[in-house]
Amino acid sequence: MSQPTKMVVINASPKGEYSLTLQYARYMMMHESDIVWDVLDVGEELTDNAYDIPWFQASLDRLDACDAVLWATPVYTMLVPYQLLRFLELIKQAGRVSVFAGKYATSIMSCFHYYDHLAQHWLQAICEDLGMHFMEGLSMDDKDLLDSAYRQSMRYFMEEFHHTCLHRLPVIRQSKDLVEDFVPFKPQPSASQGEKRGDLRTVLLTDEVGGEGNLSAMIKVFLASYPNQVEVVDINTFPYEGACQGCLRCELVGECDRKDGFQEFYQNLVNSCDVLVHAMNLEGRYLKPVWKLFLDRTFSNGHRTSMMGKHTCYLVSGPLDQLPYVRQFLEGKDMVGRENSAGVISDDGCHDEQLGKIIAETALRLDRSARAHFQKGANFLGIGGMKIFRDLIYGMRGVVRDDHRFYKQRKLYDFPQRRLGNQLFNLVMGFAFFLKPVRLEAYKRMKPLYIAKQKQLVDSGRL
Repeated sequence: MSQPTKMVVINASPKGEYSLTLQYARYMMMHESDIVWDVLDVGEELTDNAYDIPWFQASLDRLDACDAVLWATPVYTMLVPYQLLRFLELIKQAGRVSVFAGKYATSIMSCFHYYDHLAQHWLQAICEDLGMHFMEGLSMDDKDLLDSAYRQSMRYFMEEFHHTCLHRLPVIRQSKDLVEDFVPFKPQPSASQGEKRGDLRTVLLTDEVGGEGNLSAMIKVFLASYPNQVEVVDINTFPYEGACQGCLRCELVGECDRKDGFQEFYQNLVNSCDVLVHAMNLEGRYLKPVWKLFLDRTFSNGHRTSMMGKHTCYLVSGPLDQLPYVRQFLEGKDMVGRENSAGVISDDGCHDEQLGKIIAETALRLDRSARAHFQKGANFLGIGGMKIFRDLIYGMRGVVRDDHRFYKQRKLYDFPQRRLGNQLFNLVMGFAFFLKPVRLEAYKRMKPLYIAKQKQLVDSGRL
């Protein structure tokens, strides 16, 4: 008789046994025979700065002895929680990454499908870097488990994953190995721009201050070119009590459960600044982990897009061209938050003179855009993301009162069914379009009719 398959569920949620994602994982495991499994509550154990070293060592031993891994994780700030990045970093520091080699893995994620594809891409690429065979996972909504048809699909998915593990079947690889191609950035000294203005409050957030790396050089060029005074904030120096706990106290009560003052620090920062520059180092397949810690903690502001109307730009050092989902994260953050980003500037494939010119011109354009109160349009990344938030907040408006008030005040509840004129138009045209002659006439006149109001406005020359 064959031995049962030993699986480990890595629970990345800081809520531990109260994790929604864990309930999905438990359901699938319980309905698959010939599996023995246990749970590593990585999210809960690594939420505070201090952690139990014996627990960590025992976790490595359990991973070493298992046959397969199921990553169960929520999506925080368009990626997995910081705690999971920390767990992987601790394993790397301990020299035990071999515990994953050759094992099969898949994932289950629960969220409201807000940029969950970025988290999925990242996790699969990380597993492939670790030498794992990763089978594409599932992304769930909060109510999916309550649907009988979906439960059937979940059971089938687990059967397929187990079958793949038992027979060592091939799986589709998504990622390529990262190619280290560091080119040092050595800009020419910048000419003095004269006295800096102080009427636009500008803050530069960074994970590197005064270093010897490319990012510090990029920051120097930006500071020399930008015509305003800049307050530089090193996010490494904030006295973090720990990571986001996912407790939702900020949503329900209005204040963060952490007592380290991060909520006040962040809200004061974004509420009072006009321009916010992010200077970021890449590490591995994402930003430096301290950025994940920082960004997850910004959820203390709830689902309110705190950067709306601000002007931003991103200076990024590292192989950004090989990490398209990191670029999409930055662009999506800009678009959903209506940040008015002047762009993402990378030193990837650095050419000193060209990169220096780009940074200098972006610094000047950022100043001009802020003074003109320029508002960018939003593309699919922004419109799609905001509609997910809109529906989520409206559906929970009795509970998340601060978010609801924010969305009402800014007219973000743009439901099409509330536009009475549009509803009346569709009612009338719906009856008329039963008749084929009407549809044919509409087809003939569609081009001029579609632009009639806009053309009339432009032709008038009044605006």
